[in-house]
Amino acid sequence: MKITKYLKYVVIAGLIGALAFVPVTEAVAATSAEERQAEIEKQIEAFYEEATAPANRSVEGNISTVGGFFTAKDVQGVALAPSADSNADSNSFVKVSDTDKKKSSAAVGVANNVATALSATVGPCINVTYGKMWQGIYTPMTDGSKGLMSIGIPANFKSANAQYSIIAVYDGGLYKVYPNLSTNPNCITVDLDQASSANVMYALIKK
Repeated sequence: MKITKYLKYVVIAGLIGALAFVPVTEAVAATSAEERQAEIEKQIEAFYEEATAPANRSVEGNISTVGGFFTAKDVQGVALAPSADSNADSNSFVKVSDTDKKKSSAAVGVANNVATALSATVGPCINVTYGKMWQGIYTPMTDGSKGLMSIGIPANFKSANAQYSIIAVYDGGLYKVYPNLSTNPNCITVDLDQASSANVMYALIKK
């Protein structure tokens, strides 16, 4: 989904929270309302450019077919291609970000337990929130969560002859392990089922 310049500020402020972009310091508090607003808009513009950059939403030349904010940096891009029966449409919108045991302690704990049982090692983890955007209002939902997901493997998690998989951890601690379908050593591609929750944590694992 494309976001018009007119809606950009409203959308990002609603999804992220405009005040989060500018720390409330004495210096900022001392500026005029116009200066503070200008600084917020400047940082929002920078966030938007980064979150929609092709490098963040593509893997090995395959670009995501669903729009959204892709801010994950611990992996080499994320590309999503919802299946025809996933109920994805032009309003589908995802939020993709890095996470770890501090941000998602319960979900990472589940992934660690599953990996241990498989004699595997957990690598970088990402959070994906599926949903739809309509007139600047974002509604989380599982529509569009079924289909192919490709994640670029970072250099610090690559190993020769390693077998890669992805653990999906859903709300409530439910999980599923998806095998890698790709023969490309630089990425993992999995065929996802419809998610049981709008927010899903995906953990890369290898053994």
